[in-house]
Amino acid sequence: MNNIVSFYEQSDEESRLTTNSARKIEFEVTTAILNQHIKIQNNILELGAGTGVYSFYYADKGNNVFATDITPKHVDIINQKLSQRDKRINLSTELADATNLCNYESEKFDIVLNLGPMYHLTNESDRRKCIKESLRVLKKGGILATAYINKHFVLNFIMPRYKKFLTNSFVEKVMNTGVIKEGEKECFWTDNFFTTPLEMETFISKFGMEIIDHIACDGISPLLSNFIDNMNDVEYSTWLNYSLASCREKSILGMSNHCLLICKK
Repeated sequence: MNNIVSFYEQSDEESRLTTNSARKIEFEVTTAILNQHIKIQNNILELGAGTGVYSFYYADKGNNVFATDITPKHVDIINQKLSQRDKRINLSTELADATNLCNYESEKFDIVLNLGPMYHLTNESDRRKCIKESLRVLKKGGILATAYINKHFVLNFIMPRYKKFLTNSFVEKVMNTGVIKEGEKECFWTDNFFTTPLEMETFISKFGMEIIDHIACDGISPLLSNFIDNMNDVEYSTWLNYSLASCREKSILGMSNHCLLICKK
């Protein structure tokens, strides 16, 4: 985990979902679908909350939210934003590892949002721990939403932009293992795990949950960032409506950058 913490201590996660229209698609689609499953009275635990974009969104709607992250900088930013607010919201923060939620009692939460950790857990044992801990703190009938990044999007995004990755060894590494790690020849980010919709559903099915929704959060919008960022408001609204209408289409699901698997305990 040290590589991941170090990476995010030096990066600007705050702007990832807000810097341009193409990136906003992920947030807009994710919240629109989650809103079909989350009620105002639900207690929410967010794992890997980053700087709190989703946590603030749901706290502002009236939910009681616990925002956790493994990166001290992120927790500090959330606390700083909280201190600058005039209106009080039910948002608490804690530095926490998504694979060990020992500070939280079993069956405490109605909703667990696992929107960031999965694609940084390069060991399957850690991914299992993350899901098991999420289920332990989740009430019976509660909702677990887990985000992941697609192998095929990664290949289509990286190779045209950085030709040093246009190699058979890079393709084979992503396709066969889904894992890249800092210091390795094929690493373009930090320690990461990439998967596919079918692989993710197979993995999740081992934990006895009911899959109730599976969506493409941003589709190929990140591949079309210049096109989307130059849209006017009406054009952007049309693109967003299309993204929402097509987010469950399986052919788009497999090519989307971020996907979200929503399950019931």
